[in-house]
Amino acid sequence: MNHKSKLPRKAFTITFVVALLLICCIGYFIFKPKVVNTIILEAGSPMVDISEFLRNKNTVGTFVTDVDSLDLNKPGTYMIEILIGKKIHTSRLIIEDNEAPTGVPADVLILKGENVKAEAFVTDISDATEVSVSFSRKPNTRRTGKQTVEIVLEDEGRNKTVLTANLTVLEVMKSVQVEAGSEMSLTTQDFVDHGDWPVSFVTNINDLDISKPTRYDVILDINGRRIESVIEVVDTTPPSAAVTDQEIYLGQTIEADAFVSDIVDVSEVSCSFLKKPPFNKEGTKQVVIVLTDSYGNKSQYKTSLVIREDTDPPVFTGIKDIVIYEGQAVSYKKDIQAVDAKDGEVDFQVDSSKVNTNKPGTYEVIYTAVDEAGNKAVEKAVLTVKKLVVSEEAVYALADEILERITKPEMSKREIAYEIYKYVKRHVAYTKTSDKTNVIKEAYRGIKYGVGDCFTYYALSEVLLTRAGIDNMRVTRVGGKTQHFWNLINCGDGWYHYDSTPHKDGAETFMLTDAEVEAYTKKVGRNYYTFDKSKYPATPEN
Repeated sequence: MNHKSKLPRKAFTITFVVALLLICCIGYFIFKPKVVNTIILEAGSPMVDISEFLRNKNTVGTFVTDVDSLDLNKPGTYMIEILIGKKIHTSRLIIEDNEAPTGVPADVLILKGENVKAEAFVTDISDATEVSVSFSRKPNTRRTGKQTVEIVLEDEGRNKTVLTANLTVLEVMKSVQVEAGSEMSLTTQDFVDHGDWPVSFVTNINDLDISKPTRYDVILDINGRRIESVIEVVDTTPPSAAVTDQEIYLGQTIEADAFVSDIVDVSEVSCSFLKKPPFNKEGTKQVVIVLTDSYGNKSQYKTSLVIREDTDPPVFTGIKDIVIYEGQAVSYKKDIQAVDAKDGEVDFQVDSSKVNTNKPGTYEVIYTAVDEAGNKAVEKAVLTVKKLVVSEEAVYALADEILERITKPEMSKREIAYEIYKYVKRHVAYTKTSDKTNVIKEAYRGIKYGVGDCFTYYALSEVLLTRAGIDNMRVTRVGGKTQHFWNLINCGDGWYHYDSTPHKDGAETFMLTDAEVEAYTKKVGRNYYTFDKSKYPATPEN
């Protein structure tokens, strides 16, 4: 055997094994992993630093993967590439969700029959992943009152949390009734039994008129929601009244409302007999009066009706003694009535056959009235005719008689003045003569004989205007060949010229201003309306 040949072969083998081991060691150090295989994070946690991925903390590396774009809230496995030196290494990032979601339970208020979602019962939900909200058992929204509700929160990792909240179901009345004529006393509890939940009126119900039946739309604020309802003002109260006994004559009739007074009700009330009395029979009858309001509420009252034969004569009112001046007309029936208890107002006769109004003296006037049953009433008055002496009292009496004929109580002062103006102008004929020394006498002449000149027209106008309560004064012409007189009057709106004397050209000279009479004077000449302006109040400019 050749021992020399075996020795080199053995040495070669050893050398080969050593070299192979050396190569493996060098390869290990060159190719051993530079990064950890796996990093595990809880969902929602912040991204770890790159050093957590490196096996050797002294190694320098950078992320190739855009870790900022990773959704760290979503569970899953993400491959992370890291550059170390010139080589890219790969590691795994595992996002796990092991924590249950949290939330704050919230009580909920709804109206009966409304739908409600589970999300309404929870606020401030917190979890790294999407959370679903559901009922463990769907609530009954048709049942009013308070009930407990369980809300289930479940995240994407199937972690669950169960919360408990309260659901209050309210039912709002569609309408609420209040009695007409009462005081408003409704509260929100009358519309909805809301417990401690905040409910208030948006409509100011205290401003509503509930004196009569009607309907009002009202709005309530129910925990921030505006809900409509209705207030029905109803009348369920029967009318009340006072009743009195009545008396009529045989053959007369009487209505039921004649027995009733002081009716109290919020609506119109009709009166009727429960049974109509027999009006053709004498005696005392018991009657029942039925009061019915517009809404069908009824009340009944008992009273009495006395029916008797008519033996009472009519009764006169307004008859009094009369005093006139000779020649003055008399109105015998003025302000006089004959009224019969059964027949009402009846005609009456006046016997004045013995009266001579043109001869001073005392005369008897007889008034006679007869009702349908033949009952007669007779009354007398004394008429005194005084001798006429032209005095202020006598002329004023005649003037008052004229004013009563030509004016009406509802007339304004201006309207009354115009009626006086027309009367004087028509009643007095122009004769160019007058007694200019006495207004009263000349006014009487104008009334009695209907003749005179401008002073007569002025004088009669002054008396009538004065008796009518209208301020007036005399205006006298200055210059010219003849005298002329007219009036200034004030009906409450300033002084104006008033001249009832007729004009040849037919000019209307009622309520003229200074400017208008001046223009008329320029037109006709003769200083027609020339006067001393310093002695009289100025008229309005227009």
